[in-house]
Amino acid sequence: MAQGKAASTQQDVEELSAQMAALKSDLGAITETLKSLGVHSGEEAAARARELAAQVQKTGREGLSYAQNSAEEMGAQAAQAVRNQPATAMGLAVGVGFLLGFISGRK
Repeated sequence: MAQGKAASTQQDVEELSAQMAALKSDLGAITETLKSLGVHSGEEAAARARELAAQVQKTGREGLSYAQNSAEEMGAQAAQAVRNQPATAMGLAVGVGFLLGFISGRK
């Protein structure tokens, strides 16, 4: 009976060892899967960031182009207004200069 119990215990130990080896193998596979998911998620995040940066850059270029066109148009309008009414333009320039001198002279 003692030998039967010892054999049974030895068999249980071997079975437990086999289960632990299988568990280690499964944990290794799970670790590799999680690792690949993390790399994949990181690559997706980087791709999204690059896409967003390109979109922001495009929007910035469009905004800059619009601002440049608007500034050129306003400059042309101002030049035309000075050509059409030189006396009024000169009066405005003198008035603005006087106000700026008055404001900056007071300390």
